[in-house]
Amino acid sequence: MHAKCPFAAPITVGRAHCRHALEVVRRGGSEYDCVSADSHAICVEVFGALKRQGLEAFAVEDDLTSMPHSVSVKIQTGGLDGLRRLLGEVPASGSAGVGSPGVGSPGAGSPGAGASQPDEIELAGARDIAGLIAAVAAAYGGVASIPFAATAPDMLNCKLERRGRRRGG
Repeated sequence: MHAKCPFAAPITVGRAHCRHALEVVRRGGSEYDCVSADSHAICVEVFGALKRQGLEAFAVEDDLTSMPHSVSVKIQTGGLDGLRRLLGEVPASGSAGVGSPGVGSPGAGSPGAGASQPDEIELAGARDIAGLIAAVAAAYGGVASIPFAATAPDMLNCKLERRGRRRGG
């Protein structure tokens, strides 16, 4: 059995994708599982760090009964946008449109310094999550050295698509 993807929300709405994500249908609808145990472990670590920063930025507690779902989605989506920005890329939700790879060879830290790597796959401006996390970890010398606090503004400024107007009687 595969583990649930910690970045399922941006994948579901098409603002991200991952080569390790497997769509599964459960009672609540479609969700995503990760088919790579190694990648899942890294993503859980990154999501945990993003979530700590996001909860502080939104001034909410990690409580499913009181935290709005939109905050969780903004932490996931805005957090990924923030990681892209740390690499000098335009986030998929940014006003400039489709992002372009902005990191050279791992650890180079100079935007545009190298050609696109196979793990820098883009799909309609939505960067491969596994490739993004690998690139940002390489640029900062490991996940523990990523400045996650710098992603808080991206979470706070993350705009979500509004649901269609409800019809009622």
